[in-house]
Amino acid sequence: MKKTVKTLVSAVICASIFLSVSACEQAGGTEGQDDTPVTTNEEYTPLQDHVKDLAAKVDPSIKVEKKIRWLSHWAIDETDAPSELFKSVYGIPEEGDSSYGNDANNIFDYIKVDYAARYDQLGKMVVSGQSPDIFQFEIGNYPYTAWKNLFQPIDKYIDLSNPLWDPTRDAMKMFEWGGENYCALTVINLDQVLWYRKSTIAENGLSDPYELYKANNWTWDTFLDMCDKFSDPDNGKFCIDGWSVPEKFVATTGVPIIGIYDGKLKSNLYDANIERCMDTVVNTLYKQNYRYPRHELNGWSQNLMNWVTGDTLFFAELSTALKDSYQSYFQRYKWEEDEVFCVPYPRDPQSDKYYSTMKIDSFMLCDGAPNTAGFTAWTQCLLAAQNDEETAKISREKLQRDYIGYSDELCDFLDELQFGGVISPVFDFKSGIGQDVVDGNTVYNPVTCLTEIPYLNCLDVDNNPATFTTLRAANEGIINSRVEEINASIGQ
Repeated sequence: MKKTVKTLVSAVICASIFLSVSACEQAGGTEGQDDTPVTTNEEYTPLQDHVKDLAAKVDPSIKVEKKIRWLSHWAIDETDAPSELFKSVYGIPEEGDSSYGNDANNIFDYIKVDYAARYDQLGKMVVSGQSPDIFQFEIGNYPYTAWKNLFQPIDKYIDLSNPLWDPTRDAMKMFEWGGENYCALTVINLDQVLWYRKSTIAENGLSDPYELYKANNWTWDTFLDMCDKFSDPDNGKFCIDGWSVPEKFVATTGVPIIGIYDGKLKSNLYDANIERCMDTVVNTLYKQNYRYPRHELNGWSQNLMNWVTGDTLFFAELSTALKDSYQSYFQRYKWEEDEVFCVPYPRDPQSDKYYSTMKIDSFMLCDGAPNTAGFTAWTQCLLAAQNDEETAKISREKLQRDYIGYSDELCDFLDELQFGGVISPVFDFKSGIGQDVVDGNTVYNPVTCLTEIPYLNCLDVDNNPATFTTLRAANEGIINSRVEEINASIGQ
């Protein structure tokens, strides 16, 4: 039986990948698209009841006397599990204070800012001594923002020996900057996956990618073979569309273009694995015209409808896309409940692991933040709720009730990818060396051009034919100079 789509549901921030608050991606691989969560005051009694059980996991002795100042373009949903837990353990700071207006009975003192102006506003507030307390972590601006002293280390405010940190402790080590932790990684979510329609696969006589995955045969080779059988660009049939596809393929090698090692940035521009991926996968996607040529056919934009109508085989999108992007098509085209499925990016055949970029949920502690106790208490509540099995179960039940397409098989598979140790995370900090170098509004910046221009087969900024090798030679000086500048500041 088909489920009725509910257009408004409350966002529950929990261990489930489905309800991540991390920012979406824009063209050129830069995170941070305005994805303000849709919230409502809809009651969800099972969750509220379970919050009572979570209270034993947090330290009740923390004294939070002030509301937590939160600077962002979106408001935190105060009906979610972490917020309800915070209220039950710590109460509502400054409850009823009329100076907060309509927010008098909230945990957060929400300071709204336009998305495009968020870092300018943060910088002004820090310099003027009026710092907010917390700000959302964005890998597309890290570690540059720590280097610019917009955030402060959190080691003296959190106890990493607490078992609550077990799910994310190892990943946090990959974000240590100068031997200090800046990122309170409360949950690590799936990033992009490759969505496909089962009927499109069957009608074209192709092997189901999920079956290939289960047979341990979902690799670059089987992916490209499938592309070869499906592709017909003269008739508008392409194999893959979506933002940041080439950089996600590079990540399947397990090597970031710029990583953090022992607390310092390191450029991997000359790593043989990256070169091999660019040569054997990315170059094939453009040479055979397998990828949807969005720059030529759709004004540089994705074309989801080409996928909906069965003319694009895979759509690379966030793991939440089924609820965020595809719901209306189930009704419009009367798709079956199990029509849409996904797989991770295919495995590098020279590796026995699936590597993938991952999405991070974390709140940064702003430099000069006056309410460090609020940060500590809020972080504990996030950890307790987001990594709790019962909360995840409640969230899954709600997800299946509110949206079409979340079969038990798909939910089990997404859980397997997220929690089953299937994917080894790769964190690439190439965009985090400064927006003056990595301008997210163009693919021609020194970092994004390395993968996007060869993938799209564009001319370079000087209107000359370009390859990964020529682009690397033209831009490595700028990239390495910034990496060295940031690294030289450590310990000063």
